[in-house]
Amino acid sequence: MAIFDIEKDDLLRLSDVLLEELIARLAEAEVAAQGHSPANVSWSGSIKARDEGIDIHVQVDTPELNTGFLCRPDTILQSKKDSMPKSAITAEMMKNGELTSTISNQAKIRGGYVIVSLADDCSPPMKKDRLDEMRAVVANDPNANNIHLDFFDRSKLAQWLRQHPSVLLWVKGKLGQGYSGWQPYGAWSNPPKGSPDTLISAPGVAVHLPTERGQKLSIEDAIEPMRRLIRTSKKATRITGLSGVGKTRIVQALFDETVGVDPLDRTIAVYVDTGQNPDPSASAMLDRLIAEGRRAIMILDNCPSDLHSALASKVSAASGNVSLITVEYDIRDDKPQTTEVIHIEAIGPEVAEELLLRRFPSIGQGNARRVAEFSDGNARVALAIAERVEQGESLADLSDEELFNRLFQQRKGEDGDLREQAETLSLVYSFSVSDPEVGRNELEVLGSISGHSKGQLFRAVNKLADRHIVQKRAHWRAILPHAVANRLARTALGSVPVTNLRSTFEAPGNGRLLMSFAHRLGLMHDHPVAKEIVEAWLQPGNLLGHISQLDENGSRILDYVGPVAPDALLDRIEAELTAPDFRGMEPRHNPRRTTILNLLKSLAYEPHAFDRCVSLLICIADHEDENNNYDAVRSKISGFFQPYLSGTHASLGQRLAVVEDCLGSQDIRRRSLGIKLLSTALDGPSWTGSGLNEFGARPRDYGYCPNHDQLVDWRTSFVNLAVRLANSDDQDMKTRARRVLANEFRGLWHHEAMREKLVEAARVINDHMPWGEGWKAVRSIIYFDYRNQKDEAEPEPLPRSLADLDRDLEPHDLIAKIKTYVLGKGHDCWTLDDAFDDSSDNKYRDAENRLAAKAIDLGESFATSDHKLNDLGSELFSTEWMPYRRAFGKGLAKGSHNFRESWKDLLEQLARTTGSHHDFSVIGGFIEEVAAQDYTLSKELLDECAAHSELRTVLVALHPSNSFTEADLDRCMALLDNQEVGTWMFGPILWRDNYAHLPSERLLELAQKLLSKANGDETLLEALSMKLHGKNSTEDVLGLEFRKLGLKAGSCRECCGNFLAAISGHVIFRFLRRRGQEAWVR
Repeated sequence: MAIFDIEKDDLLRLSDVLLEELIARLAEAEVAAQGHSPANVSWSGSIKARDEGIDIHVQVDTPELNTGFLCRPDTILQSKKDSMPKSAITAEMMKNGELTSTISNQAKIRGGYVIVSLADDCSPPMKKDRLDEMRAVVANDPNANNIHLDFFDRSKLAQWLRQHPSVLLWVKGKLGQGYSGWQPYGAWSNPPKGSPDTLISAPGVAVHLPTERGQKLSIEDAIEPMRRLIRTSKKATRITGLSGVGKTRIVQALFDETVGVDPLDRTIAVYVDTGQNPDPSASAMLDRLIAEGRRAIMILDNCPSDLHSALASKVSAASGNVSLITVEYDIRDDKPQTTEVIHIEAIGPEVAEELLLRRFPSIGQGNARRVAEFSDGNARVALAIAERVEQGESLADLSDEELFNRLFQQRKGEDGDLREQAETLSLVYSFSVSDPEVGRNELEVLGSISGHSKGQLFRAVNKLADRHIVQKRAHWRAILPHAVANRLARTALGSVPVTNLRSTFEAPGNGRLLMSFAHRLGLMHDHPVAKEIVEAWLQPGNLLGHISQLDENGSRILDYVGPVAPDALLDRIEAELTAPDFRGMEPRHNPRRTTILNLLKSLAYEPHAFDRCVSLLICIADHEDENNNYDAVRSKISGFFQPYLSGTHASLGQRLAVVEDCLGSQDIRRRSLGIKLLSTALDGPSWTGSGLNEFGARPRDYGYCPNHDQLVDWRTSFVNLAVRLANSDDQDMKTRARRVLANEFRGLWHHEAMREKLVEAARVINDHMPWGEGWKAVRSIIYFDYRNQKDEAEPEPLPRSLADLDRDLEPHDLIAKIKTYVLGKGHDCWTLDDAFDDSSDNKYRDAENRLAAKAIDLGESFATSDHKLNDLGSELFSTEWMPYRRAFGKGLAKGSHNFRESWKDLLEQLARTTGSHHDFSVIGGFIEEVAAQDYTLSKELLDECAAHSELRTVLVALHPSNSFTEADLDRCMALLDNQEVGTWMFGPILWRDNYAHLPSERLLELAQKLLSKANGDETLLEALSMKLHGKNSTEDVLGLEFRKLGLKAGSCRECCGNFLAAISGHVIFRFLRRRGQEAWVR
């Protein structure tokens, strides 16, 4: 039988009470599926008696509701276990020969009335007879035509049940057919029978959400953002935290209508504890939910990370009907990736204390407080100790060690060697209790350390599990929570010779236990034996002595033990990264690189290690492509230079020194990094971090968190640095620093305490050399923050200081104007338009036309001035976005007294410009204006362009767009045999309207030649898809010959596996399917 199916006759075994509850749950699920609260469904009362009681009443506050099962927003469902023939229907609906007032009222309010009969399984005629009888009973009511009547038999009930997996799980459980482990919404945290299960929202637990970086939320405050995150994120959600902090109960509360407002829909919750070997498996259940398009929220408790990762990828790729919540299973140790992670931690005893008083009322307030404080708020430890408190006993005088020993004692004394055995087991993070197919039994290996047999340890594991300090999943076991395990391990490390420990765990065949031992050591940074072992491993020739050559398992061990000996670790990393033969690390699929980068980030948390760590990270960056976006080391470095969520407590002075060192370097890559760090330091809000920066058991937070005055000092220091660079003699640094401060100016202006400093900085920069980017930034602030915007509230008044700055920064001399209006970078050039009208529908186009006209005027003025092109700097041919250079080029020609001399000047300026990539818009504009005045000369200039090593690569774009002739086409096509000329420049000829006047046979000739060139098929496909864009699919836009060429190009590209071209080919194929040609196309 399918997972979400049930035999209808199995429902006959339901009692009358369970039948009513089943119908109520189905009604709740149906209502919730329409976006309404299940609280709109109420139910109670006897269902066997004929009375005026209402079994299930749906009352949804909406004008219309029609789900296929519920057809009116106000519907009564009467639950009947027995058969309901016509006579029984009449008796049910009438009292003393009159229609019951309940049904009459439903007719009056245009409601619904449904009888659900479990015993009946009707044929169509039988159902019709019953419905006819129901209609006959209400026929004499004045509102008879208003009521919706229906009769559900057993088949209809089973059909309804199949629509709601969570309800199906519930009913199968009641019938003894439940899938192993799978549950609907319920008491997932398994409180003792009869114990209250309301959420304890006292202080003592902190919740960290990815949407609330840097904040520790209480349980009460975290519920609503947790619900919002799960609803809105396309990713799976992972709930992490130590065992005993209440993760499962908090997840349960997300669906609880008594906790907060707008809970998650409990009617679609599907829960399982993956440690209980569920059947079907979690993967099979998810596959079926997705395949059948079910709405569901799947909750997997104690979920290992490999299972989480596998299921999370399925959820991300699916339609979004299924959400996945996994609760961390912390016996194994992998961390989830590409997941919304919510971390929960105990930070006080309050929740644990209240739980103890709830579970053990006789323990007393004092004892409850003592146990809760001892257990550091961990409920699992607290409960385990409280179970061993005698009636009337006081724990006030017990030491921590005596209290801890209670975990391993029977009520009246010691329990043999249980504690010693627990100490041995705690040496590793997790262990297996099964006999492996290959290698030694892990209990046997652990027993060899302490002299216990595997049988003795196996019995000890079971005893510890009964006392709730061993967790299990399948054959895996672990001493948990860590507060217990680490305390036990500390004793064990001091009781066993280091040589025995190392020889046992480092022995061949014990690789998994070695990694698990390393994981335990990583949580014991303050233990001398742990430190001794890790420092020995880091020596050359030992286990971790050559970190750049570690395999994946070795990298994980290094990651685990890094917190134990941070100084020795940093020495080892430094020795290898500064070696003469170091050549960097390949970023992709390199666990060694990932581990080293993460360790350096963690070590840089401490101020004393910051400078060395950042220096090493920069050393790695020196060997990395600046364009690399895959786990980019530059991004990791820049994160340290945020004022908040930086992950380090390095001082402001330390960070300033690093930035200045990079900016003062002769290495261009380090200078670029310095600019990135300066930009990061001035940026925000918002700021993003990488989480809690966990590093073993060392206490960590999000890093430096400046107060208001400290933030002002921070920003002032970096603004001062930017000003110094902006006024320096280094032209490259000057340009970059001015741009950085301009880009961050608006964000900094929002910090009111910085405004006076910003005005001062702007004036100093502008006095040294006109600062067009700064003026543009000021104009943006005025437009976005101090002008009326459509449908927005009245803005605050424009500050006088900003208005004055706007006036003072406005460029007045010619070169400053050109650098602002023509060579200024950025996409919001319209802020420079004084006539910009925000109310106009064509505001951007009109502004563009006015700014282009201004650029022409500036070009003309420049041509008639004494200035030389070299005065404009390198930006004239820069590849950055500057949309008005073509207009400026037209102006240069308009103002020229000698086209030939001006042409020579342009080519000489191009030759002086460094770099291998340039933009030639200014040359295209110059030629366009020359063509308008001297057509013959313009052709000569184009011939010269065709012979120029750079200009010929963009020859098509240099032609005036409104007068492209066949002769121009010949000039361009002559370059097709030139190896240096790419086919991409010919694409626009095939699809842009300004080339449409060319003879079709010439365009076809071009297309055929393109198809014979390297990558010409891609150029052709892109051109044809652009020609088809936005056209009616019934119109033959291409014509037969072009369609043939398109199909040929598409077939070629599809074989090559080029994604872009395959998509283009698919678009073309849609339009190739002309009437009567389908067979030919196939």
